[in-house]
Amino acid sequence: MQQSKADLNATLKQSVLAVNNQLDVYNKVMNFLSFNQEIVNAANTTYTSAYEMYDQLNNVIDQNFFTARYLNTGVKQIILYTGTNLPPHGNTVRPIDEIKEASWYPLVMKSVDVLWFSSGKSVYSARRILSTKQENPKDNILFALVDYDALFTTFEPLESHGAEIVITDSNGNSIYSPGADRKNSGIPVSDKEADELHWSGKNYTVLQSSIPITGWKVYLYKPTSLITKSAWWIALTVLLMIAACIAAVVVAGTLFSRKIMLPIHRLHKNMKLIGEGNLEIKVFSDSKDEIGDLIRGFGSMLGRTKTLIDTVYVGEIARKEYEMKALQAQINPHFLYNSLSLINWRAIRIHATDISEMAQLLSTFYRTTLNKGENLILVSDEILNVQSYINIQLIMHSNSFGIDYQIDDSILSCRMPNLMLQPLIENAIIHGIENREDGGGIIHLSGKKEDQSIVFLITDNGIGMEQERLALLLKSQSKGYGLKNVNDRAVVMYGEQYGLTINSIPGEGTQVLLKIPYDEHN
Repeated sequence: MQQSKADLNATLKQSVLAVNNQLDVYNKVMNFLSFNQEIVNAANTTYTSAYEMYDQLNNVIDQNFFTARYLNTGVKQIILYTGTNLPPHGNTVRPIDEIKEASWYPLVMKSVDVLWFSSGKSVYSARRILSTKQENPKDNILFALVDYDALFTTFEPLESHGAEIVITDSNGNSIYSPGADRKNSGIPVSDKEADELHWSGKNYTVLQSSIPITGWKVYLYKPTSLITKSAWWIALTVLLMIAACIAAVVVAGTLFSRKIMLPIHRLHKNMKLIGEGNLEIKVFSDSKDEIGDLIRGFGSMLGRTKTLIDTVYVGEIARKEYEMKALQAQINPHFLYNSLSLINWRAIRIHATDISEMAQLLSTFYRTTLNKGENLILVSDEILNVQSYINIQLIMHSNSFGIDYQIDDSILSCRMPNLMLQPLIENAIIHGIENREDGGGIIHLSGKKEDQSIVFLITDNGIGMEQERLALLLKSQSKGYGLKNVNDRAVVMYGEQYGLTINSIPGEGTQVLLKIPYDEHN
């Protein structure tokens, strides 16, 4: 009974929601037409010529009403009841005097919302048309008659299974009921919450719901005998299935438990050890049955998994580490620093400021690049590294291009892998602005925090590149420490959601975005 009530209640709420959604669509149609400025103007203008009337009736009102009905087939009729001097026009325009005696007229004139009413097997809505731009607006009401049967067709599946649906408005007036030709019609409706009803010698299960848009109340009545009848069949079926299952379990357990359970226990033990991280276990079985195939398949899967982990994961990380170490090992730090210091000293003695500046920039660049053998570096040091590299390039290129920095102070204390930005700047210079025929190149470097990530954006106004070449940049390895290496390091260290995104337009420039996690260094 509880399960049946829950199922009935879920179906009832789904049907009520469908009706509510359909009424909401009709409300939006009414609101759209009520606020349509062409219709508002047509309903508040005092006409002096027949042509103006004809133009408004045919080209404004009829056209908008036809479009609304065409797009919403459930709307059977739309009427504008107007207080202006427009003549009656078919079923679309009528004088407002025709409805002033209607019971719903004063309610509509006092409200600014779409109101719903019913009469017999008719459901209609009405809304007052307001005009804030007219000095003396007329009284106008927009009226829409909807398809009664189509609106409530969602309740048919419930009714086909013996349920009776009754819908009343806020005053208790019937909107939808089984009808005089239906069995059990005339069921009493009560506002009181009740799960059961005894009427005409029968017990009924009662469920209630409401349609939020209109405030209508929906009552479902289903004879309890229909529910218990199906419940008895369910209970009998379940009991028979339980008895059959118990018999099958007893027989199967007696015949096969020892043969089946022992290898499964061994497999379970091995799986538990593997789950603890021990991948060196040998899993094998010489049994020819399905359990043996399962054990051998699991052992084969374990071997392939271990091979893949060693080859793909450990090997890839090791390869990246080796590449980085090899890059850093190419330079002898002590020899390099001493040489640059000597160059700087000699340059100062001969007043060669450009050579001295170049030596100091190289010293700063390689100091931040090597980072004492550490892979992670502060963002501030990485920016210093990039600035040193760019200043060197400016000297080498006779300041033939410009550079613009926009780095948020909030990310300077964060950590990131070193040598991530310099290759991107190098590519922007070599493959972008160096190839400009008219000079005037400029590089923009920005860095900021977005959510829990740091986003660096390098933009140049170089020659750009074609989409075919762009698609290969992160897939093919270049000769130097290029874009693919930067992207691979970010993906290996942080995951697929991080790395590089490249956009380029031939003849306009290239934009490279680097995304890494926000890792503030304390």
